[in-house]
Amino acid sequence: MRRSWKSVLGLVPLLILSAACSKRADPDLIVEIPAGFSGNFSLEMGVRDAPALAKDGNAYRLTVSKSGKMSTSTLLVHSQPQFRNSSGGAVWGYSHSVFSTGDGIPVGGKIEFFVGTRQDFEAEESKKNHSSGIQSDEDLARRGA
Repeated sequence: MRRSWKSVLGLVPLLILSAACSKRADPDLIVEIPAGFSGNFSLEMGVRDAPALAKDGNAYRLTVSKSGKMSTSTLLVHSQPQFRNSSGGAVWGYSHSVFSTGDGIPVGGKIEFFVGTRQDFEAEESKKNHSSGIQSDEDLARRGA
């Protein structure tokens, strides 16, 4: 009986810790997608002389442009985005990349995603050049290389 109580008491801190870690962090980036927007979106971050992102409380606010391409001097190293989507499509393939110097200093970055239907997203993904890695001599010969 004593052994089972020790086991239960040993699990209590783990349960408390897992509950604390499972809470979703507040967004630090609010992405507003206007009605009618669909397609790829790309934000270049850390661009000198580009405008900074606006602040909305503790979060940055980004309003997607019609062109789908934007740049900002703001550099977000991590992002917890919250989408405010007024378009008819869903958000697919969200990615956040940070470019660093050899000693780990962040110097730029990129946020990308797609807005539209799942079919449109999959069609767009299939258009991207997916390198299969190192090619064999046979593959190179077939391509005339």
